[in-house]
Amino acid sequence: MSKNRPLLESVRIVRATGGGPIRTIIQAVLKRPTGEFPSLKAGRALPWESLAERHFIWVCEADWDVRTFMMQPMRMEFRMSDGRTLVYFPDCERLLASTAIEIVEIKRTAAEAKRDPDYAWKLWLAKHVCNVRGWHFRTISAEKYLAKGHRLANARMIRMDRFTTVSAEDYLRLGEAFRPTQGRLPWRAVVAALSRTDDEWSPQGLARLRALIVRRHVRVDINRRITPQTPVALTESAAIKLDK
Repeated sequence: MSKNRPLLESVRIVRATGGGPIRTIIQAVLKRPTGEFPSLKAGRALPWESLAERHFIWVCEADWDVRTFMMQPMRMEFRMSDGRTLVYFPDCERLLASTAIEIVEIKRTAAEAKRDPDYAWKLWLAKHVCNVRGWHFRTISAEKYLAKGHRLANARMIRMDRFTTVSAEDYLRLGEAFRPTQGRLPWRAVVAALSRTDDEWSPQGLARLRALIVRRHVRVDINRRITPQTPVALTESAAIKLDK
């Protein structure tokens, strides 16, 4: 960064009471697509302020590597040596499967964050603060992270069935199906087990499987194209529920 910039003297991190988003859509008053996504994984409705953010939420909902996440999670107040206080709202905070905390800034293109030098400076300050706290910080672009490969297409389908009810009978069937294996089955076999009719093309079995993916009780690689042969892994949380 420029040597003419003032120094960072202190930082204050402010979170909303109750742990929800600190900034709402109404407060933002934006002239672009906005909305809310009822997230099962986060346990609340989450605001999004661009299509890129909405699609990123879908990915977080379906990605096993994301334990939980929050949009607009905090406000960072940077107190500078010239007396100014700069304010920055991160787009997303994620608790990953590794227990690492990741702060994510979401942009439509990689160049978008670099157009405004003052904004780029805020991102640099935020990254510095995150490093000090032991958090990861990264800026992602929708054109690379979301548009390429199968990640977004898979997430779009999986999130549609996130609230599908999964009963005790379904967990019993899941346990019976996985018991003779090493904890891995092809997608079609899991759909058949959850269909209750041994139908590997069952819409009901498919919906229950997608709901279990969001709940992190089974794991699939959403970055690759999902086919009837796609491996599905039983996770530790499901194994505990099944008393394996």
